[in-house]
Amino acid sequence: MRNKVSATPVARAVPFDNSTNGFVSTNTQGAIEEIKTSAIISASPGFSFGRSGVTGTGTYLQCETVPSNVSGRWVYVYNAVINAVFIANELTTTFTIEVLYHDGNGTGLTSVGTVTVTAAKGGDFPVSWSVPHDKQLSIRIATTSANSAKNIVCGLQLSGTSTP
Repeated sequence: MRNKVSATPVARAVPFDNSTNGFVSTNTQGAIEEIKTSAIISASPGFSFGRSGVTGTGTYLQCETVPSNVSGRWVYVYNAVINAVFIANELTTTFTIEVLYHDGNGTGLTSVGTVTVTAAKGGDFPVSWSVPHDKQLSIRIATTSANSAKNIVCGLQLSGTSTP
């Protein structure tokens, strides 16, 4: 008499077709690990800033209700890069925003870059700006901006790594 033995395949033993998706892995376990790493490091965790009313030159947008130069959004990933800036504004106007990083409480403010909304209510802007780990991000209407914004919301998309 023969006993039937059933084996449950291990993910590492299950082939994975990486020809159409940009993955490096050729087995299911490796693909799962790639997704895990990608999901952890590439999805921005809600880096958003805003300010109600007319926001003039040099005015910092807020994180919740705190000016972002006082308490900004914490950069917790390593090798962080801002990949995109998203802006919405009530007015059709031209203005420039500036992204900065700092140590908190307005200390060590360093400009990362600027984007200009031109005769529009906003838009998305692909960028590639490196920012250091363990700093805070801040956004303001640039001191060089020709115009103000009104009821502005701005978001940042970051990517990075989970280890140094």
